[in-house]
Parts: sequence; structure tokens; C-alpha cells
Amino acid sequence: MVIIVSCHHFPDDERIYHKQIRSLIDAGLSVLYFTRSSSSVNLSDKSLTHENFNINTNVKTFIERVWASMRLIEDIQHVQIHETDLLPLLKKIKDLFPSVHTIYDVHENMEALYRTFSKRIKPIKEILIQIRNFNENRYLKYVDQIIIANPPMHDEPYRNKPTTIIENFPKIGYLDPLITNHKKINNSIIYHGHLAPERGIGDLVSAMKHVKSSISSASLTLVGTFRTRQFKNEIQSLIEELGLNSSIQHLDQVPHSEIWHIIKSHSIGVIPFRKTALTEENTPTKLFEMMICGLEIVITKLPPAQYFLNESVHWSEPNDVQSIAKSIIEACNTQDDLTNIQKNKDLIQKKYNWELKRDDYLSLFKV
Repeated sequence: MVIIVSCHHFPDDERIYHKQIRSLIDAGLSVLYFTRSSSSVNLSDKSLTHENFNINTNVKTFIERVWASMRLIEDIQHVQIHETDLLPLLKKIKDLFPSVHTIYDVHENMEALYRTFSKRIKPIKEILIQIRNFNENRYLKYVDQIIIANPPMHDEPYRNKPTTIIENFPKIGYLDPLITNHKKINNSIIYHGHLAPERGIGDLVSAMKHVKSSISSASLTLVGTFRTRQFKNEIQSLIEELGLNSSIQHLDQVPHSEIWHIIKSHSIGVIPFRKTALTEENTPTKLFEMMICGLEIVITKLPPAQYFLNESVHWSEPNDVQSIAKSIIEACNTQDDLTNIQKNKDLIQKKYNWELKRDDYLSLFKV
């Protein structure tokens, strides 16, 4: 039996459930899945037992309850966790069941995450990062295998442990082999994902003012949840101030299974990330989703995207409204030329799809 545990993701998370768990089940393995979330969905089926705990359960209590269930099971072969907070669970497992194979899936570069979002002054921030790393390292001796979701852009974060890179590529089943734009609305632009300052949402909205002066029919759809109410108010005020109310719409976060037809109905995808410690390390999953959906892509020039792509997107400079606007206008003017779209779909077909990474993932469960 394989046990998967997550305390900060929705149960039907694309990476955890739709890719990893479904791949394990398709390979004939039984999975026990523990989550802690506000969702009431029950994903149990004949090969999957899913138990969700209320989001108000603190993580320490969640670990104790998961452990109370696990210690009664005799046929555990593998345990995979998805958050640093769950490392103490692996200690409990190894202390009682030393032969169980333990896997730590690191979704994001945690140091970069803290450097980006911490409001503390730099010296204090760096001290706290060192404390965080010390606490993580204390538990790494209970970890047999580490998965990272992003190729390291700078230093290798886990040098002394077996590490496998499992990128968050999309399933190839979402790829439409027909190169056609007949269902797309010309000059329709989309950003989907978290709506927050470091994502360059303010820069994108400001850029739309310049785009509209050249292409009057241009429109922007923002899909996702604002990280804070304050930032939502700031963006709404900016839209009103620039007179873009009729040109920019916001859709709340939708289930991943429903996002595909929304993306495919647009002609241009924009990833306007600002230059931060996090965006210089983490690969935006939405990049591959835009590629597979056949969009012209405008993206700021940061190392993770440059690692995967070269000439098949429209590059812009991060933190530069004029540069983003210029690249969007270029993308609008090349909508009838399917060269970039074909190149990106070929890359998905040949290199950047989950099916090619699935074997790497499943191989970790054959030890």
C-alpha cells in the first residue's frame, strides 16, 4: 500500500491527485490518501481510500491522527508527504517501520518562498531561513527519496539525498493536435493563477492601457483568487482609474478540470511575473498549460521559463509595463501565424508532458 499525505493542498490538487495518485492507481497500486482542507469532496474509489480532516485541525493534531490510523496498517510499503510541515510524520514512521520507503515531495523552493513573502528585515529573514533549514535537515535522515518540482536554477538544494526532478507538466491528453484558432477570440488575453503583486498583475493591468491605444478590441481575463482583499481592491481601483472596466474581467478560481476550455477560448496568454527570489526559481505551471492550449505567449524573461523555451514566445522585461505592453501588441499582431503555436505543441508532445515524467515517478515505488 502507498500512503499519500498533504496538509495544505486541496484533495483534488492537479499534481497530487490527478497526476501522481491516478498514476499509482493505474499501475495497480492501492492508495490511502490523507488531506487537511476546507473541501468536502471524497475521492475514494475501489483503489483509493481518502480521508479528509477539517482545515481547522492544526497540523500537529493532523499528524497525530494520521499516525494513529497508519500504525494499525501492516502492509505499508511507501509514504509520500507533500509539505515540510509533515516531516515529523516520517520520523514516527521510520521509528516504528524502518523498512517503509519515505518520499518527500518539495513543490517549491522554500528559501525563495520565504525571501519573497517575509516582511521582516533582511538580517532577521536570513536568520529565520537558517533556522527553517536546520529544522528541515533534522528530519531528512528519515527521508529516503526527495522529489523536486523545479530544476534548480542556482544551487542544488538537497545534495546529500537521492533526488528526482518531477516537473508539473500537463497531461498530453489535453493537447489538441489540430492547429487551429477558429474557436479563439482575436486579441483576447488571459492570465490564470494566483493574483498577487509578485505575479505582476498590476504591471499587466497598466500594460493593457497601452495595448488598448494600439488595439482597441483587446480584452483581458484574470482567472484566479486574489491573495489578499487589499490587493484586490488595489487592482480594482487601478482598472477604474485607467478606464478599463469594460476591457478587463475577473473570474474566480475554477476547478482545474474546467480551466481548459477557458484558456482555449483565448488567443494570448500572459505571464507577467516580477523578478523575485521565488519567480527566479520556480517554473510557472501555467506556461505549459498555455502551450498545450495553443496560445501565443507573452512572458517575462526569468531563468525558469528561459530554461524551457527560447524562440517560441514573446519575451518581455520583468517589472516593465512598457515592455509587457509591447510584447502583447506583438503577440496580437502574430495571431494568424501559427509558427509559435506549432513549436510549443511539438515541445509538449515530445518533451514537456506528464506521461514522460510518469515513469520517473512510478519508478520510485519499485524499490
